[in-house]
Amino acid sequence: MKRTIVGVAAALSLALAAPAFAVEGTQPSAGTPPNFEQMKADHLKKIDDRINSLQAEKVCVQAAKSQDDLRTCRSKHKSEMKEHHGEMRKRGGPGGPGGQNPPQYK
Repeated sequence: MKRTIVGVAAALSLALAAPAFAVEGTQPSAGTPPNFEQMKADHLKKIDDRINSLQAEKVCVQAAKSQDDLRTCRSKHKSEMKEHHGEMRKRGGPGGPGGQNPPQYK
């Protein structure tokens, strides 16, 4: 009885492992670095987006007349930053597609 269970478990693990190896082989290699000019343009765009967001927050703070207005400015800015953070996570983060490569430690 134990041999049967072990045999069935071994067969299932082999059957489930084979498709996983097949999927791995079809993915593009991670060894090709992204185009430097594209990375530079993407980075500059992100910087411009942050500058525009901070300028909008600055205008809001300058126009504030009370503590509640300041809180509103800050919460609006924080929600924008959370939205951008969420978008980056969907794309794969800084080390994912269209982002920077993670540091290589040796």
